[in-house]
Amino acid sequence: MAEDRRGELQRAALKTGQVYFGEPQERRGCLVWNLGKSGAMIEIESDTAPPSKFRLISAALYINQNCEVIWRDGRKIALKFAGSTA
Repeated sequence: MAEDRRGELQRAALKTGQVYFGEPQERRGCLVWNLGKSGAMIEIESDTAPPSKFRLISAALYINQNCEVIWRDGRKIALKFAGSTA
């Protein structure tokens, strides 16, 4: 898993989104709790977690990013946006 970024400044989001992964493409609904420059924290709709890398899309937050999981705690997942170095 990627490095921990819990110290980064985040803003509250509380908007819905979707995570996409796999071949053929699978999708799960999520709630984006907070959002930062290099990542986000989401809560996944089901207890079945997606893999460690996937795409997060939220039209309400203008997000369409490849992501990597930093940590998981039940249905909550902290993400790093792919290619982010901040």
